[in-house]
Amino acid sequence: MFLKNAFYLAWMDTRARYKKTLIGPLWLTITNLIGVFGLSIVWANLLNEDLSSFVPSLSVGMIIWQIIAVAIGEGPSVFRWQSLMIRNVSIPIWFFVARALSRQVINLIHNFLIVIGVVWYFNVPVQIETLLFIPGVLLVIFNLFWITYVLALLGARFRDLEYLTTAVLPLLFFISPVIFRPDRLPINMEIIWLNPLSYFIEVVRAPILGKIPDHQTYIVVVALLVTGSITAYYMHKIYSKRLAFWV
Repeated sequence: MFLKNAFYLAWMDTRARYKKTLIGPLWLTITNLIGVFGLSIVWANLLNEDLSSFVPSLSVGMIIWQIIAVAIGEGPSVFRWQSLMIRNVSIPIWFFVARALSRQVINLIHNFLIVIGVVWYFNVPVQIETLLFIPGVLLVIFNLFWITYVLALLGARFRDLEYLTTAVLPLLFFISPVIFRPDRLPINMEIIWLNPLSYFIEVVRAPILGKIPDHQTYIVVVALLVTGSITAYYMHKIYSKRLAFWV
């Protein structure tokens, strides 16, 4: 019930943001499409890549990165934005995280129109392996839930965390395989796999491009989900009762 309400309110938030516009939330899709088009022209030439393989890779990378970056960037502020509700209404605090993340899921659904268009235009083969992107997306969303929850709790107590995540996100963008493909990197650049976000991107992008993610990718993503969820659970048990005083 609470989850359904969180998604409904997230949809209302999205509609309110684009109220009185002609095409509503599709403006977000158009904005990202222009971004992908511009980056493709520049980076395909800089990296000496063929557009037919580079554009699909970049499109998926950018769309997955967007949901990751916004979830991490907004995470420390989630409870602070809802301080009045937290102090005055008896609602499970995870509801506010679900609402915030649901907005990004709605945006992701809109942005997948770009992926569909790119796959069709560049004749990317659609095979049975392509369906693996569905569990990949779900794994990313579930991981982002506990990440957002932990950041929201810490951000309510330590306000500097909001500015720290804002400062770190540009660095994470360049050390994550958003623009480039990991298989194009020299051996000495395998350090990118020390970045957990690299696995989040590849677990979705590889199936769409016709490849099965390797076992290491699934192991890391599932391990992060399990350990992160346990961490979030214990933080909830210890700190949730103090939240009303922090915000």
